Amino acid sequence: MTHKILVIDDEKTLRHFLRLNLQEQGYHVTEAADGKTAMKLIAGESFDVALVDLHLTDMDGLDIMRHLRKTAPQTNVIILTGYATVNSAVEALRQGAHDYLTKPCNTTDLLASVADGIARQSAKPQEAQENQPEVLEIRGLTLNRASRQVSRNNRTINLPPTEFDILITLMGQPDTAIDSITLIKQVRGYEATEADARAIARVHIHRLRHKLEADPANPQYVTTVAGGRYLISRQ
Repeated sequence: MTHKILVIDDEKTLRHFLRLNLQEQGYHVTEAADGKTAMKLIAGESFDVALVDLHLTDMDGLDIMRHLRKTAPQTNVIILTGYATVNSAVEALRQGAHDYLTKPCNTTDLLASVADGIARQSAKPQEAQENQPEVLEIRGLTLNRASRQVSRNNRTINLPPTEFDILITLMGQPDTAIDSITLIKQVRGYEATEADARAIARVHIHRLRHKLEADPANPQYVTTVAGGRYLISRQ
């Protein structure tokens, strides 16, 4: 089955970059340079993932995302944003976006996010322990399962769905080294090959550390142990 991706962005060069990288992975890619064109495409065709620029020449990307959430909830939305609009991208996450990517897009992040968005359609997240307490806390890092909010030393940290699900899995099993295959299965509910699981986990752990850690190069929370496994220690 060929998965269908809709790219909505008014920057021709970026659309070309996205299309080439996605097509190399075997995806069928459709482009829209403005919101009006995108709405027509959405009305006549279904897509697995939509990459939506926040600021189009004729429409707010959040409006397109809300429209997709109502009319095509099976389409996972990835927001494209400049650094100056990251706060708006975080708001999009609160409203149901799958993820956001800052422009110019990192190819590895792009492909991992799209692959995860597609896999998420057919698999529900599986939290590591259903009988966990509502609030988890380790060394000043606090996670609320019900509100899906994270804070470190009372500072709020906004996480996309996949990174939140990875964190709740690790915090729910402290002092336990979890390999990439198990981590992706527990987070997304599907079996991935070792190579795919490591690649997906590596990207999300990298991004998670940059949000959680004071020094991402020397992580104090999410650490890597032998064999490419990940661990959160109570101490």
